Amino acid sequence: MDNGEVIKGPMKEAVIAEPLQHAADELRHAAMVARRIIQLGGTPVPEPKKGYDKASCGYEAPDDPLVGAILNQNIKGERCAIGFYKRLLDATQGKDPVTYNMVLQILQDEVAHEEDLQALSEDLEFMLKK
Repeated sequence: MDNGEVIKGPMKEAVIAEPLQHAADELRHAAMVARRIIQLGGTPVPEPKKGYDKASCGYEAPDDPLVGAILNQNIKGERCAIGFYKRLLDATQGKDPVTYNMVLQILQDEVAHEEDLQALSEDLEFMLKK
C-alpha cells in the first residue's frame, strides 16, 4: 500500500510529496550523525528499533488519514526535532565546533521542513474556508 491509499482529502498529493522530500534529508542527517559518532569514538545505534527507543521524539503511526491530521502530526514531529537540535546546539557551542556546525546545518533543514509543512497547512485551511 502506498501513501496515496492511506492519505485522504484535498491537497493529498502535495501532502504526500513533502514528507517524501524531507525523508531524503533525514537519511542524510542520520548518516552525518553516525559519521560524527564514529569520529568521536562511539558506536551508532545499528538497529532502527533501538533508535526509536532512544529517540527523544519517538514515532507516532498515523491513525487519522485526513491531510490536516497528517500535516499536524508531521509539524509536531518537526518541532520536536527542532527542539532536540537546539538543545544539542547549545550543548556543543564553544566545546565542539565540528559537531556544532553539523547540528546547525541539520537544524536549518528541520526549520525549513517545519516551514514547508506549516505553509501546506495554511494553504489547506484557506482552501477549506472557501
